[in-house]
Amino acid sequence: MLDRSKTIAVAALVLALGACSTTPAIADQPALPDEPTQEMGSEVADWSEEVALFREFLSEFRRENKVLSFSVAVLKDGEIIMTESLGWQDHDAEEPTRPQTSYLIASITKTFTAATLLSMEADGHIDLDADFTSLSDWDGRCEWLTGAGIVFGGGVLEDGRVIEAPRCEGPISLRNVLQNRVQGEPGSSFFYNPFVFGRLSNWVEENTDRSWRDWMRSYVFEPGGLTEAAAGWRDADGAAALTNLAPPFRHAPDEDDGIEPSPLPNPELNASSGVIASVLDLAQYSNALDDGSILSADLREKMWSPPINAGGTPAPYANGWYVQDWNGHRLVWHGGWWPDAYAGILLKAPDDGWALIALGNTDGIHHEIDTLTKAQIEASPLPAKFLELFVGGRD
Repeated sequence: MLDRSKTIAVAALVLALGACSTTPAIADQPALPDEPTQEMGSEVADWSEEVALFREFLSEFRRENKVLSFSVAVLKDGEIIMTESLGWQDHDAEEPTRPQTSYLIASITKTFTAATLLSMEADGHIDLDADFTSLSDWDGRCEWLTGAGIVFGGGVLEDGRVIEAPRCEGPISLRNVLQNRVQGEPGSSFFYNPFVFGRLSNWVEENTDRSWRDWMRSYVFEPGGLTEAAAGWRDADGAAALTNLAPPFRHAPDEDDGIEPSPLPNPELNASSGVIASVLDLAQYSNALDDGSILSADLREKMWSPPINAGGTPAPYANGWYVQDWNGHRLVWHGGWWPDAYAGILLKAPDDGWALIALGNTDGIHHEIDTLTKAQIEASPLPAKFLELFVGGRD
């Protein structure tokens, strides 16, 4: 599948962290009792049947996809109508998963980057039409990327489509990078490129007098009330997220329970990844986006408005978010995937008031769908069930 290219590429970024242990089989580990973050209110009562069906689905999904620690939250109109904390954080079944359990959210970080950069531009700190290729190490990195033999540097997809290489000579604007439109003629088409996207933070640090962490905290964490999340593992203000971090595991067919401890992926903050958060943190973030705490309504809509392709159709990716229509419902979302470690999803149906957040400490939430060229979240089983029960359930 197309995402195999991502597996090869991001594997080079993994840090070494050894561990070994034994554990009961996942299928034998009991799910925890529900731990709601608030009392059952009218919204919960109205959707109690759908919530019960979704909980049944989640329990089976966890076992089938071997997600050792599995955290899920569903929001309606800013209210958390359910949280589910299934499994264990550790390999010995001693630390149960809780709503506060945190995870590396991987590429969901890109949505934080979009809010940060759009706010910086609105306040006159940067111009998103500035030349990204002025980055001091761009020439060398682009030369490596285009010669590395991975599709992000140009190549051919499994279906025969040719992906042009980024044009190292530039210019490529910051906006092109934020919208993942850097292959071939800059701005001409979408192709997901986390390698180039991640360097946006380096460009900001070279062209301003503050660190990327400081900018992200100023424009997202602080106004959004994200007091428990961490902007990378060096974030002293995010100690709670580090304390509650579920260590990663990978699927291991030769093991009795099908999993084993995995090296910790790169926990450094950059524009592509690095935020560490729980489902409660991302629920707070989702609500803060909706209520104007992080972005004005106009700026939020700008973030979720995709460029128009040459044929007149909207691109599947706007500014740091995938965007699509599903059965007449507008969806904005981003997945996160550290192969053999973590996976997650933040999915919003903003016009309907729904949001889904799911995080796990294996990559079992991730399913092989084409996210390199398309937005088709309904092709992934977990989001598809959420859409079926909640967003489209009463159409």
